[in-house]
Amino acid sequence: MLGQNLSAGEQDQLAELLKLDRFQLKMTYWDLPTPAVADVSGEYDAQLLDQGDRFGAFLTRVAFGSKGPWVGKAFRPLSHADGEGYNAFGTVEDRKALLPMDTYIDHSNIVPGNSYILDYRSKNRGPIRWLRGELRQVSANVLLGIGTFGPRARRLHKLRRVIPFVLVRSDREYLGGERVRIPEKRERLAG
Repeated sequence: MLGQNLSAGEQDQLAELLKLDRFQLKMTYWDLPTPAVADVSGEYDAQLLDQGDRFGAFLTRVAFGSKGPWVGKAFRPLSHADGEGYNAFGTVEDRKALLPMDTYIDHSNIVPGNSYILDYRSKNRGPIRWLRGELRQVSANVLLGIGTFGPRARRLHKLRRVIPFVLVRSDREYLGGERVRIPEKRERLAG
């Protein structure tokens, strides 16, 4: 069950998120803080939230299920400014790390300010490159995510599909072991 390891207060927060419609989720996202790269580490259980309409929900579930059942996402900080991650598909006991991503803090395409960004462009081929996720922190163990799928150009933003989801910290390790990298002197923060 999603969130079984959470405190009572965090379980209440999760229950409230699960009740919200897509518009309310975007408004909630607006007010949440951006987590630091170092604060988002390990595997998280995932669940899609309200997709707005039946057809949109069907398309999103088919797309997310194309690699098997979507179990969650995982993250690993590589420096203070960036990290990497993947989506976990399969079952909790037998999961595969697929759809790798770069992670960093940058401007949000959803609301004013910065968000924790999930960028699929450099590590994937095909339409998945049109997917960009963003995270904001509900609590230390719960993240509200909004994915956008479609053209990145601002003038074409109406063609993007907005995909709300929630992530709940699990006790599972990042698949793939440790990776050590010398921190780069690169700033991705928008000015």
